[in-house]
Amino acid sequence: MDLLHEKKAALEEKNASPKQDLLTNLISLRNEDNSPVLSNEEIVSNIVIIMLAGHDTTSILLTFLIRLLANEPSVYARIVQEQEEIAKSKDPRELLSWNDLSRMKYTWRVAMETLRMTPPVFCSFRKVLKDFDYEGFLIPKGYQVMWAACMTHMDECIFPNPSKFDPTHFEKQASVPPYSFTAFGGGPRICPGNEFARIETLATIYYLVTRFTWKLCSSDMSFSRDPMPSFKDGLEIQIEPKKR
Repeated sequence: MDLLHEKKAALEEKNASPKQDLLTNLISLRNEDNSPVLSNEEIVSNIVIIMLAGHDTTSILLTFLIRLLANEPSVYARIVQEQEEIAKSKDPRELLSWNDLSRMKYTWRVAMETLRMTPPVFCSFRKVLKDFDYEGFLIPKGYQVMWAACMTHMDECIFPNPSKFDPTHFEKQASVPPYSFTAFGGGPRICPGNEFARIETLATIYYLVTRFTWKLCSSDMSFSRDPMPSFKDGLEIQIEPKKR
């Protein structure tokens, strides 16, 4: 709450921009009568949920991407090529733009395929809105039904040869049936931070592959779910700055 008051004071004194960061954006939201859209409590709640819900999920995706790129030279080479082309079109000190992110099509397909095979959130629940029959079983209205990501993520009718890592599964996203890729959920209750996670992931991979090289320190790639996927001793890598 102290940080919120500091940001409000900075905005009033013109020492901060409404678009400076997420917090200043939320503070600056206004109704037509210029009253705040969100109360202080609502702003804090939104910041907290983003910090908590996105803490493990995106870091897990990035961890498995780092492992993948160390083990798959052809995938790594294509991502480096895509990111270097973007880097060459910019001043070294220039920040990434929305247009830059939109050009990272192959990188995001690789990230989506990583999420398909190793989703950080493997299940969730839906409330039954009306009685229905499924294979002879009556599912009553009001029941909570659990769905598991692997039921569709590893369905060969949706994703051919599902056990093989293949980013082409997402070349034509319109061909992926609704609710079959559930890394971010779906429908009106889809993860509100899915676009934020995309930006975090793409920006991190951009700076990682254009500035560093790395290799794994262990050949043991086994991991467990507790409940999210994690390596027993973390993913240790040896990382070095790229020679320019």
